Amino acid sequence: MHELAQELSVPAQTSGHWPDELAFEAAELTGRLAMVQANLSEQGLRGALLFDPENMFWLTGFQTIGYFTFQCMFVPAKGLPTVITRVVNRDMALALPTIGCVEAVFDTQDHVEVLCAFLSRFGSDRVGLETSSRYLNVRDYRRLLEMSSVTFSDWDGVIERQRRVKAPAQIARMRQAARAVEAGMDAALKTIAPGRRDNDVAAALYQGSIAAGSEYIGHPPMVVSGKRSALCFALWKRKVIERGDVVLLEGAGCIDRYHVMMARSAVVGKPTDEQKATAEALTGILETAIETIKPGETAGAIDHRCRAGIEKLGLGKYFKSRVAYGIGIGFPPNWAEGHIYAIRPDDPMVIEENMTFHIIPTMFREDFGMAISDSVRVTATGCEVLTQYPRDLVIVD
Repeated sequence: MHELAQELSVPAQTSGHWPDELAFEAAELTGRLAMVQANLSEQGLRGALLFDPENMFWLTGFQTIGYFTFQCMFVPAKGLPTVITRVVNRDMALALPTIGCVEAVFDTQDHVEVLCAFLSRFGSDRVGLETSSRYLNVRDYRRLLEMSSVTFSDWDGVIERQRRVKAPAQIARMRQAARAVEAGMDAALKTIAPGRRDNDVAAALYQGSIAAGSEYIGHPPMVVSGKRSALCFALWKRKVIERGDVVLLEGAGCIDRYHVMMARSAVVGKPTDEQKATAEALTGILETAIETIKPGETAGAIDHRCRAGIEKLGLGKYFKSRVAYGIGIGFPPNWAEGHIYAIRPDDPMVIEENMTFHIIPTMFREDFGMAISDSVRVTATGCEVLTQYPRDLVIVD
């Protein structure tokens, strides 16, 4: 088995490339690699280990749904990256001209031992380690430190800082993703009716967005009705929709792993004054954010202005979330870049052109929840609203 594993650690050019598998131009990805390698050289590192599938994709275009088992990417200070991954992911990696080699891990092998053996053969002495990734668990981290002779240095945030500002090709994908989520939202809202199940609405949202070009998204859409809509992150559960129910919908479109989101809310029958006031307040937050977001503003100042309006209405206790979070690359279980940047209280981050956000005003009241949201791109002077769909509370007769 060891000999077979050695045979499968081969350069990419022996496998043949699949041009359609590379989502972005090779020249763009080559430029990203050069930036990362310049950082490694400045820090005196022989290379860095990446564990986050989003960062691997940003750097090389490599993607697989097989990241639920161990995998990482070694980025050398010179040359092309090597993917250390389960053997079934090998061909997907070798289909890309941006990958130099694959170190295959068989199901009968210990993945940390394979990684340590690779580092030993490479001759690495000082290597950067992506320690903030959820995909490097504590046990593997401890074993890596114990078993390897390499000196590791924390190497976090280098790629994430670059991901904040989107390039034209990425923005083009996000505009396509916006069209997909609009189609899904439209189909879902038109499915709502007394006697239908929330499953029917969720199916329409999925079908509409996928038929409009979306790939699989990084997080389940939020489709929930009735009193359960007051529970954040509750999802569809075969509930029959009845008159008086609020139906909360949040979906996404995804093109080449770049996501755009949108949320809308509906009431079956005549809305109550409380429901109408909630929807108007959410729309107010959304429109204030769109008017306020622009280069040079700080995230904290934008959040304060949006929050001030809701406080004047006496509804601040129901608005518990951040105003917006960053969007872009997403792999399940996450469809956002909110762990990298967001618009939230007291955040000193300065807004830059071509950042992208999902503005997500949401309230969970005693008997219902609502969200009305859009995704935006920061322009030189303000915002481009990526998602184009009426924001009014939808009333279903």
